[in-house]
Amino acid sequence: MERRTVYVTALDRDGKPVPGLTADDFRIKEDGRVREVARAVPGSEPIQVALLLDDGGPSLGAMRQAAAEFVERLQGKSTFSLVTTGGQPRTRVNFTEDPRVLYGALQNLFANPAPTTQFLDSLVEVARNFVRRKAPRPVIVAIIAEGEELSDVRADVVLQAVQQSRAVFYYIGLGMPVTSGTRPPLQANRPADSTEHASIQRNVVIGAAPKNSGGRSEQVLQPSGLLPMMEQFAAELIVAQYAVTYFTNSDGGKLEVDTPRPGVKLRAPARVGDK
Repeated sequence: MERRTVYVTALDRDGKPVPGLTADDFRIKEDGRVREVARAVPGSEPIQVALLLDDGGPSLGAMRQAAAEFVERLQGKSTFSLVTTGGQPRTRVNFTEDPRVLYGALQNLFANPAPTTQFLDSLVEVARNFVRRKAPRPVIVAIIAEGEELSDVRADVVLQAVQQSRAVFYYIGLGMPVTSGTRPPLQANRPADSTEHASIQRNVVIGAAPKNSGGRSEQVLQPSGLLPMMEQFAAELIVAQYAVTYFTNSDGGKLEVDTPRPGVKLRAPARVGDK
């Protein structure tokens, strides 16, 4: 038997972090098999956060402010990278422990004139980068304005990449949800004239990846809602996450984590390993 550690978020009925949990407060099944929980402690290992910001929308100022507050709350506890998704994906900051580098990059962001985003292309590359780096506690935080998606990657490829990265994925959609893309006129008869397929793929990923990773997907209708939401995300990462270690003889599979403690809600990855 070997030991495997997953990060589990514990909240009360009001969505506030629950302190003081121990191994006895967690029950784990892997592919339906009960696993012995060896240890459960508050998450203290440094976090690796990949920030994804949609710089193609009209609310870049609010995004910058919310991201800067998030970085400030996690400084000293995390390293950060910054990727923008408006128009062509672009890495603005590679992983750094210095928050001043992030603040400078955020301050120098200007609105991209492209009204589209390549969010999925950015997400899959960030996830694969975590795999290459063998990041021990990866987190992806994305703020994406609702609009047309131009990525070519399929939803199943993105979902697999996020799972293999073991990243907890937090997503904020800004604005009224866009459920479909632009359809071309019948005479065009060319897939390249449509963003419908890409928009469907994005909605599949948003619907599945945050939940499957143990993270969150939220919709914010106004830019003013970004700051309090990012503050919530930071609080969860700092004080609500537990490193739960259990014994296993499996390469991975479906994971179920619950608790006998009344009034406590847990969020955990839905799968572990590459299966």
